[in-house]
Amino acid sequence: MSTPVVAVINASAATMSPVSSAFAEGFPSADVWHLLDDRLVRDAERQGGLTGPLRERMTSLIGYAVDAGADAVQLACSMYGPVAGAVSHPVPVLASDQAMFDEVGRLGVSRVTVLASLEPAAKDSRERLRAKLTASGLDTTVATVVVAAAKEASDAGDMERLGRVLADAARALDDTDVVVLAQYSLAPVVAQVADAVGVPVLSGPHLAAATLAALLGADHR
Repeated sequence: MSTPVVAVINASAATMSPVSSAFAEGFPSADVWHLLDDRLVRDAERQGGLTGPLRERMTSLIGYAVDAGADAVQLACSMYGPVAGAVSHPVPVLASDQAMFDEVGRLGVSRVTVLASLEPAAKDSRERLRAKLTASGLDTTVATVVVAAAKEASDAGDMERLGRVLADAARALDDTDVVVLAQYSLAPVVAQVADAVGVPVLSGPHLAAATLAALLGADHR
């Protein structure tokens, strides 16, 4: 049995641990190979968005991973998601929340709530998820809740507090069918949030791991 290599392109060191944990749970047979360019987000913010040169930079990183033998490439930064499908590759290349958005579409719910620790992340996820659902012919309301205390907890590495403040926010929701965690940095507490509510709670890296396990598992037995 060969071991599938999944290259994960990170724009922040903070996403590496959540990805590793999610794959340990959902795709333990994968060899997770982290690539890090921690200026990707800073440069995009400084340049006002995803410029041509930045797209080329991410394309080069994807190409490097594929040329070096990766069986799949997973992006861990939502800002660069459009690059994932812009070029054809011989292996699967997934945007950070592609699998999660696909799952929301599969569930076919009426209302989704995005939990985030930062307003830009909430807005970005809402707009892209809404566009994905609309393109699929679904009339789904996408709401957002920004939990400022979650950023403080995440930055401090306080997972107990992170789980508590997100669970409190989810518990306070008036009406939603699905809760989506907007950022990979929130993924470690998905179970705590799910325990607090009676609806599915979705995490990008966990669904990415499950999706790639389904795609690659049969090819590496």
